[in-house]
Amino acid sequence: MHQTAPKRQIKDLADLVKSAAELYGDRDYLRYRRSGADMTLSFSGLADKVNKIGTAMCEMSCRTVAVIGETSPEWIVTYLAAVNGGRIIVPLDRELAPDQIAGFVSRAQVDAVFCSASYEKIFTPEACPDLKFVAVWGKPDEEIETDVKIPADKPLAQRDLLWDGIEERGEYLLSQGSTEFSDHIIDMDALCAIIFTSGTTGTSKGVMLNQRALTAAVNASHARTDFTADDVIMSVLPIHHTYEMTCGILTPILIGCTVCINDSLKYVLRNLNYYKPTGLVLVPLFINTIYKKIWDTAAKSGLDKKLKFGLSVSSKLRKIKIDVRKRLFKSVIDGFGGRLKLIVCGGAALNPEMVKNFGDLGIDLCQGYGITECAPLISVAPSGTKKIASVGPPVPGLEVMIDRENPEDETGEIMVRGDNVMMGYYQDEEATAQAIVDGWFATGDYGYIDEDGYIYVTGRKKNVIVLENGKNVFPEEIESYLEKIDLVAECAVVGRLRDDGETVKITAIIFPDQAVCAEKGLFEPADVAAALKAEVAQLNKKLPAFKQIRGIELRKTEFDKTTSHKIKRHTIN
Repeated sequence: MHQTAPKRQIKDLADLVKSAAELYGDRDYLRYRRSGADMTLSFSGLADKVNKIGTAMCEMSCRTVAVIGETSPEWIVTYLAAVNGGRIIVPLDRELAPDQIAGFVSRAQVDAVFCSASYEKIFTPEACPDLKFVAVWGKPDEEIETDVKIPADKPLAQRDLLWDGIEERGEYLLSQGSTEFSDHIIDMDALCAIIFTSGTTGTSKGVMLNQRALTAAVNASHARTDFTADDVIMSVLPIHHTYEMTCGILTPILIGCTVCINDSLKYVLRNLNYYKPTGLVLVPLFINTIYKKIWDTAAKSGLDKKLKFGLSVSSKLRKIKIDVRKRLFKSVIDGFGGRLKLIVCGGAALNPEMVKNFGDLGIDLCQGYGITECAPLISVAPSGTKKIASVGPPVPGLEVMIDRENPEDETGEIMVRGDNVMMGYYQDEEATAQAIVDGWFATGDYGYIDEDGYIYVTGRKKNVIVLENGKNVFPEEIESYLEKIDLVAECAVVGRLRDDGETVKITAIIFPDQAVCAEKGLFEPADVAAALKAEVAQLNKKLPAFKQIRGIELRKTEFDKTTSHKIKRHTIN
């Protein structure tokens, strides 16, 4: 029997950078655009910049470093220079309000912020009095003041600095024989990252991760995905999220593949055609949007019937081991650059039918499952799995069990244990003690494990709707059915109290797809409501009585969402 050679692994994130430079050298790690020009950064160039910035950080004597800005080489270098030099990195969400960002800086006791020019004004001495340094990249020449241009042979002593100056200082120190950064011995169990979860400064928890967790997650990501050094991945998701950082930024360094930076969500399709990636790391919202785009484009071109026929023919041929998907659906794949073959999806619940839908078109869609507290990887479904509703078996080195409240019920809270698991919540011993018991982390997700060890996630513990008969209904399941209705752009399922104030009514809150409504001649809210009511009535016929939708509410605007494009359920009235 043929044995597949084990995939490369790293011992820590310093080894990640150093070994990639040795193995892949001048090959492109990053491709991006700046001021209209194409730019690249090689694997050896990454190692060189990390060494320079890390060396300068040693002289700056900063203990905790925050980073904020658009996805860029500077962002990535800052992250790696901090964690590989014994410092703590604090990735900040650039879509938060300025006072919230300043609040996180204070809360995490940050003493140096590295940011793109767009965010420099947030970190004033008044807003962040304890900051020792604010280092800025991407500042226009006309805005650069002479007092931040420090000669490379002078120490970085003032508060406001330019990225280029810090890099030049690091280069000078290296030329003088400094080895403080390169000689640093990494403590795998020491705190190296604080990741604030979605929410306001008052409600967000600070997830504390060490190098052991991050390294284990990167190794597991490589072990469970089919990307190779020949692949080109386009980075779309916000870089401050652990999912994107671990799977979309750090893992490609281990693999040796190229990452192309998408510069705006407005231009995702344009950049897909420009960079022609072979792989993507996405959340379900993008998956649903891409799939709707495929059918909208086909309908507008009058080719939807032809596409349906092609899918039917392809399905029959595949049953007799004849695969014509690349030829039949070439025009579809061409719409995404022409080379897309694999998408990894995580971050939220995915409609399992999407795995089949993309597979039918010749694009493998692998569903993963994780949570920030696990750096974030817990499981990944293998490519081509027939268990399309599963998020796959646990990744190597991680144990998973189900904590059942009722021994007769196969479903319970998903518990995990292993190197991926966080150290705890920053300055919150009570929350840590509640979340981690005897090394087992309580994910807050409900699910079950089948006889083959595959995990199925049924919903969030805090979202579950408990009916008066004691039955549990998971909104995510009902929402996955609603999302198949073409009139539905976004939806959320909640439990509303009936007039008696005691019994619960399962209610669907829907933001209609305006384009589809217009195509169907539905312009009045009453007509849209009637059409949706008819669709929901058909859906209810397929559901058990206790799961059926008994109320429909229409929204005039989209739901409030987090930067990872999850609906903020706590804002739903």
